[in-house]
Amino acid sequence: MSGIVGYIGHREAKPNILDALERLEYRGYDSAGLGVISEGKLKVFRTLGRTSVLSEKLSNIQLSGSIGIGHTRWATHGMPAVRNAHPLKTGGTAVVHNGILQNAVDLRVEIKAYGGKLSSETDSEVIPHLVNRHWKGNLLASVLEALKKIEGSVTCCVISERDPDSLVAVRKGNPLVVGLGEGEQFVASDAPAIAPYTNRMVYLKDGEVALLSHEGAQFFDFSGRPIMQDPQIISWNPVQAEKRGYRHFLLKEIVESPRAVRETISQFLPISSEKVSIDYFNFPHMDIGDISRIVFFGSGSSYYAAMLGQLFCESMSGISTSRIFSSEFRYGARKIEDGALYVAISQSGESLDTLESARYVLANGGRLMVITNNPSSSLGMMAHYPLITQAGPEVSVASSKTFSATLAALIILSFHLGKENKFLSREAQQKFVDELERVSEKMEMMITYEALIRRLADRFTTHRSFFFVGRGFLYPMSLYSALMMKEVANMHGEGLLAGEIKHGSISLIEKGTPIMFFGNQSFLKNRLADDLDELKARGATVIATGFSTDSAISRHCDEFIAVPNIDDRLSPLLAIVPAQLFIYYLGLYNRKDIDRPRNIAKSVTV
Repeated sequence: MSGIVGYIGHREAKPNILDALERLEYRGYDSAGLGVISEGKLKVFRTLGRTSVLSEKLSNIQLSGSIGIGHTRWATHGMPAVRNAHPLKTGGTAVVHNGILQNAVDLRVEIKAYGGKLSSETDSEVIPHLVNRHWKGNLLASVLEALKKIEGSVTCCVISERDPDSLVAVRKGNPLVVGLGEGEQFVASDAPAIAPYTNRMVYLKDGEVALLSHEGAQFFDFSGRPIMQDPQIISWNPVQAEKRGYRHFLLKEIVESPRAVRETISQFLPISSEKVSIDYFNFPHMDIGDISRIVFFGSGSSYYAAMLGQLFCESMSGISTSRIFSSEFRYGARKIEDGALYVAISQSGESLDTLESARYVLANGGRLMVITNNPSSSLGMMAHYPLITQAGPEVSVASSKTFSATLAALIILSFHLGKENKFLSREAQQKFVDELERVSEKMEMMITYEALIRRLADRFTTHRSFFFVGRGFLYPMSLYSALMMKEVANMHGEGLLAGEIKHGSISLIEKGTPIMFFGNQSFLKNRLADDLDELKARGATVIATGFSTDSAISRHCDEFIAVPNIDDRLSPLLAIVPAQLFIYYLGLYNRKDIDRPRNIAKSVTV
């Protein structure tokens, strides 16, 4: 996955592109590049590393020109090297590309056969060769002709000396948004990159092309037919994406998690200081009744959210559920059932495996719900039932507030189903709503434990491996925490189901083995204390969460984190806060690149 930026207008292109690239670094950061048409000539600059390295390289270079493209790369074809960085240029034409060309090998052979010279190992380099080879007098017509030769995902921006007042943006496979300004036009992989310049956006759909000029923007399909587009006005303030005094975006976004949960819930249930009746609950998709089964699917942290979605639904609605990794969904001749609801979970709405699985559901007549933080994403726009979280922009690669907001949406879905099919009595509904109203306030209480968590992280800084243990609703939290440990602290983390430790994993427990045990749920309360004794007997050093009224848990661990009492189904939202803070500070003390972990991108679109 990579980040794309394009600009054409009345200002210098270079500073606008560099600024936008900084905002897209979560999409890739092993190399960066910029191309500008200056005085009729295409000039390209590329570096290994972050956008800051590129900015430093260009700091003393005069580069006038009001049209340009930029790129920050997460390598898929060709190792990280300057020769493989974008923009890729040939014959006065340059491209920045996100995606994978399936027939690149054949095209490279064809290009070499007619004498074309290839200077990189990328699939992307064939695009400018094809544009030049099939030049039709202007850039738009030439790009459309080149697209006929290409198979695979080809989201890209193209500029050329031969048509120096045009920028062509193509979407096929990966997201691309066009920003419409006053006398200037922008294009980027994601809206936050260009939000400081305009709030009028057009989200291109698959198979659409934008022609940007100094006069404005025109839109076409791949056959060249014009398309009418109505710009959307983005609803969030780009200032939300700034650090605002925090050392890292991740810490800021963990602190914002209670707000993200509160605003997600508030779409369906007004949260106030007074008790709210269940009669105020309003779910937008009332027509999803008559469901025989629910299938949740997602990738990465979204899969662990899917696990919780399954547990939430079974406990609140009584409907049979299952879950599966998106990367496995399409294989094995999976049957799409008539009475089933398929729930795709992707915080970005652009994860490729989840997108392909959603397309499989739709192609086979299934009903699709999507839970995402991005309503204008590919997934958000294809769903029968979009369920949108309200986390706001999340910049750090590791998911924090978007994960919590996704859990809130899954809880709301489960509650709605239980309410509609009368699985929950009216008394049980009201009791749960009372708990739901207070959950964000109790999450904020967990944020105040930051000093304690920081001290614990300092104690465990030298450890290189960590176990996270839970049962019931807190087992998926152990898996999520282990994933976040790998991402943020670059330490080995493993999530374990407490009841299964004795079947093998217990052989790894020895004196000093560090464990975070999630114990803040009333389910099998006595069993949790036994689990802790089992770990302590082998010499493990245990940090445990537990309800503030639960003295049994506090007596069976080395460090105790008191969590406010709450319904077990909401306990993951409280348990995850100290885990996130603990992992953040471990990464900080070990001097890791917290917001940009090595080898990882924000949304995996390849």
